[in-house]
Amino acid sequence: MKILETRLLEYSDSSFTNPHEVTRPEMPENRQDQYSHMGAQYWGFESARHIGTRVDLPAQGFHYNPDAEHYLLIGLNPSALVSQIDISTLWFTGNQVQAVSVELIYQGQRQIILDRQKLNPDSNHSFPIEPAKADECLVRCHQEGGIARIQLLGERFNAPESKANLLADATISHVSNQHYGHPADAVRGDRLESHMVGWESARTGFGEQAIFTLKQNAIIEEMIVDTYLHRLNAPLACYLFGLPSVENFQEALSTLPRWRITFEDGRQVIPENFTEYMNNQLYRSDLNGKSTGFNIDLSVDERHWLALIPFKELRADTYHRFKVTSTTELSHLLYLHYPNGGVHGLKAFGYYCN
Repeated sequence: MKILETRLLEYSDSSFTNPHEVTRPEMPENRQDQYSHMGAQYWGFESARHIGTRVDLPAQGFHYNPDAEHYLLIGLNPSALVSQIDISTLWFTGNQVQAVSVELIYQGQRQIILDRQKLNPDSNHSFPIEPAKADECLVRCHQEGGIARIQLLGERFNAPESKANLLADATISHVSNQHYGHPADAVRGDRLESHMVGWESARTGFGEQAIFTLKQNAIIEEMIVDTYLHRLNAPLACYLFGLPSVENFQEALSTLPRWRITFEDGRQVIPENFTEYMNNQLYRSDLNGKSTGFNIDLSVDERHWLALIPFKELRADTYHRFKVTSTTELSHLLYLHYPNGGVHGLKAFGYYCN
C-alpha cells in the first residue's frame, strides 16, 4: 500500500490558508508564532466561520442550517484502488473541522466511505476502508474549520494519464490585454509555483481574448481552464470557439464574436470598441436615465466560428475540465473570458489530424 499522488481540484472556501497544502506529501508544518494580516498561520485548509448560521433580523435572532458544509475535491492521477484515508488536523487545536464525510468517485460513480466521521483536534486519523476504485475524492466538512493534510493510500491500477497540450505548439495572436502576463504564461502553467502566475489582465479590460493557431489541423476533446491560486481575481466565465480547417482565417477575423448589451427596454447595442465603451461609461447616454443596469452577452456570427464551449462559469482557484463533443477538424482556437482577471493554466487536449 502506497501514498497516492493527489492534487486539490476544487474547494468551497479556504479564507485563512493556502488549501493546496492539504494534498502536499510532507508533514504539516508547525507555524506557531507566524502571522499574516489574517492572523495566525496554519498549514492546509481552513474555512471561514459561521457557514451554518445567519442573522434573522425580523426574528431578532439567528437561523441555523445543520446541513451547511464546506468541501474539498481531490483528484488522483492515475486512478487507483484506495484502501485507506488519512486525515490530519495537526496544529488545529480548537479550530479543526469537527467531522467529515468522504466519497470516492470513479468514472462519475460515487461511493460514500465515511459518513460524518468525527475528527479530533491536533491529531492524525487513519481510516482503513474496503478497497475501492477512485479517480476523485470528495471530502465534505461538517461544518467549518481546518484540516492540515489528506492522504489517500492504495495501489495504482494503470499508468499516469499523460496528454499533450496542443496549445504548447500553437502560435498566439490577437491578445486583447497582457498587462500582468501573456496567454503563453498560462499555456505553460502547471501548478509548480505557490503564488499567482499566468495570464492576468488589467482591471480596465472588459472581455479578454486570444487566438491560437494550431501547429496543424486538430480535433479538440477537452479544454482546461485552471484558475489555480487566483482566489480573488479569476474571470467570471469563459468561451471557446474553433475555426474549421476549411474556413479562411482572414475572412473569419471579420466575424469574431462581439460583446452585446441589452437594456431593460429591449434595446441592444454592440459597441465597436466594447472596452472603451465600458471604461468611458458611454452606456450612460444609452440608459436615458431609465435604468441602473443592463445585461451583457456574446453576439456570435456562426458563419465561421464553431462554438466548442458556448458559455461556462469559472470559479476561483479551480481546475476546470470542459469536454468538447465536436469532431470537426480545426485550424484555430479562439478563447475568451469575461470580464478580466487571471488564469494560471490553459490546455487543449486532443489529437492532430493526418
